[in-house]
Amino acid sequence: MVIVLAGVVAAATASLGVTAQAATTHRSPTAGLTRYNDTFSVQQPYNLKESDRFSVANGVYSAWILKGDKPLSKGSHTGPRTEMRWAQNWRSGEHMFDADVLIDPGTEGTAIMQVKSNNKGEPIYLLVQHGDLYHGSNAKIASNVIGHWFHLTVDYNPSAGVAHVWIDNLLMFTRKVSGQGAQYYFKNGVYNLNGKRSETHWKNITFYRK
Repeated sequence: MVIVLAGVVAAATASLGVTAQAATTHRSPTAGLTRYNDTFSVQQPYNLKESDRFSVANGVYSAWILKGDKPLSKGSHTGPRTEMRWAQNWRSGEHMFDADVLIDPGTEGTAIMQVKSNNKGEPIYLLVQHGDLYHGSNAKIASNVIGHWFHLTVDYNPSAGVAHVWIDNLLMFTRKVSGQGAQYYFKNGVYNLNGKRSETHWKNITFYRK
């Protein structure tokens, strides 16, 4: 399988298989950043136990939701979710989420990772549609993301007002978005669905900042 990047044809790594939409060569996303540790809490349908929709085995975190699941809180009009909500909040400087992810077949209309804010929406909202990965519903980032592991890196710097998405260390997406006056945090897992079941698996989750 090959990936086409900015007019150049390059061989993809054998274990990965996403198809680039607008990939560009780039230095390592983590270059110049400092690694830090974070903790998370699990958000799941209000009427279920965490273990009903979330598991950890052999370093892999698995999150899933089923058609008909309840929202996070009773009376909420949001969609169902099982998400890892990371504790670190920030208002300035670059922060980066770095992980390997596997998206199960059948996952559709589901957000798998977000950079969230307390009052300004989502600078990054990674959504699975028709087997492809989008920011929101219109900006396609990569094709063929279902059923195999790939490496996902996302950063956001509210001070500079810029966010990036890398897949397999290839820069796939850049977004200019004002970020002053809010605090931000990372979430990953599954939020909302159009099918019967959505499920993602995560490992080697690492955080960086500058």
